Amino acid sequence: MKKNSFWSTQAGALTIAFIITMLGFGMILFGMNNGSEGLANAGFIAIMIAMLISPIKVFFIDRK
Repeated sequence: MKKNSFWSTQAGALTIAFIITMLGFGMILFGMNNGSEGLANAGFIAIMIAMLISPIKVFFIDRK
């Protein structure tokens, strides 16, 4: 029986996506408060990447 680490499972990928989403949300809030449009845009990009982690993992990385 092959033992997988937590981070290589689907639940681990979703946990990473959640962490990235929360960091991106914080970046957006911090950027908007301080007038840093670049930081707000970076937060938006981080959230978009986090939303795409699961489909990319399922359809491209774990394809059999």
